[in-house]
Amino acid sequence: MKITQRLAEFVAAAPSESIPLEARVQARRAVLDTVAALLAGTREDCSRITAEQAREQGGAEEAFVFGHAFRAPAAEAALVNGTSAHALDFDDVSVSMTGHPSVPLIPAVLALGEKLGSGGRDVIDAFVLGFEVECKLGRLIGAPHYALGWHPTSTFGALGAAAACARLLQLDAGRTHMALGIAASLASGVRQNFGSMTKPLHAGWAARNGIVAATLAGRGLTADAEALEGPGGFLRAASGAAEFDAASLGHLGDPWEIVSPGIGVKLYPCCYFTHSAIDAALLLRPSIEDRLDAVERVGVSVSPGTTMVLRKTLPNTGLESKFSMEYCVAAALTDGAVTLGTFTDDAVAQPQVTALMTRVKVMEDRPPASVSIGGTAVVRAQLDGQTIESPTVEIPRGDPRNPLSWDELCAKFRDCAATVLSADEIEAVIRLIDNLDDIQDAGELSRLLVAGKLIAHR
Repeated sequence: MKITQRLAEFVAAAPSESIPLEARVQARRAVLDTVAALLAGTREDCSRITAEQAREQGGAEEAFVFGHAFRAPAAEAALVNGTSAHALDFDDVSVSMTGHPSVPLIPAVLALGEKLGSGGRDVIDAFVLGFEVECKLGRLIGAPHYALGWHPTSTFGALGAAAACARLLQLDAGRTHMALGIAASLASGVRQNFGSMTKPLHAGWAARNGIVAATLAGRGLTADAEALEGPGGFLRAASGAAEFDAASLGHLGDPWEIVSPGIGVKLYPCCYFTHSAIDAALLLRPSIEDRLDAVERVGVSVSPGTTMVLRKTLPNTGLESKFSMEYCVAAALTDGAVTLGTFTDDAVAQPQVTALMTRVKVMEDRPPASVSIGGTAVVRAQLDGQTIESPTVEIPRGDPRNPLSWDELCAKFRDCAATVLSADEIEAVIRLIDNLDDIQDAGELSRLLVAGKLIAHR
């Protein structure tokens, strides 16, 4: 069976009952975490700019634009909400996808689900199926695709969002097939834009394109039947004609990608390839915090491939600093914490951090990563004629093998949402997401997420 057809038939025909409880639990955790990042991101310039454009364009009031208190066509709401959710680089990651799986999907299914009046269970089903498509495609061509400069969050994300939206629209296999074909021509996004406002736009654009592709397919727009696997299809065009083995598509949902290998949740709002080193720096800090000015050199040992992503050695802005290992390690050693406030322009300009990060040297001399994005890390400080070394961090906190508890996820949500919602609103949202499968109208969640509008749910 052809790849596009196989994916389409799986998405259209998978019974809701085939999605196991653990996948649903992980999906609710992903919704809570992604909405947290979304709400915190609504105060960023990229969110404001895309919201202003959506408001000026007007159109049918189908879905809420969170943090900006207006409604827009579902595709445009997804564009803004997806951009907001990726604005701080605080959203989850997948080793299979080599990118951020939830941020193209959740803004799309929430916006379209609100328009359609979908139930919470339907939204969860669509999300899990879209997640499966993203990650299985990542397994096919992820490494060469990424190395060529593509951003999988935007590319695989558009295809996963199209699959999820086709499911919400209850398209049959034939029209789901066309939705994936349409999305294959809409999928784009390059890593050169990392460290700029366009990187978060990638996630919003993928969410928007997923809705557009599925909606057009539902109206009868056609695409080539082999838009993914054909000689000139997405998989070959986006991988430099790399060879790929489609055998993994014989195991769709066995196991579900959202369960195994699972989702990596971010404790720090920066590139996930810095997280093991940040953990190591924070473990090292108590041994040197009283002598930071005497540190002559900081060596950061990481796994091969880490620095390919970390383009900004000495950043000048908060956005750039999210992709600088030198800055992240220096900030962790200086401040003893890495938070939302770490990645502002003012924070980057702190003299002590600026001075220390010039003495940070990164070496790819650790063993290769296994199933963890970012691999292992050790941080060493040279001062007073001695070298002090951190413990080795094999698995960063938040990795699916070292997961955050529900209470820790809720703490992250409260911290992120405090910029937009009241304490009562925050707790209402947490309760609703924890019971999302049982909500008859997923629009209840959207209404709760509009700033300043607490609507008690039953």
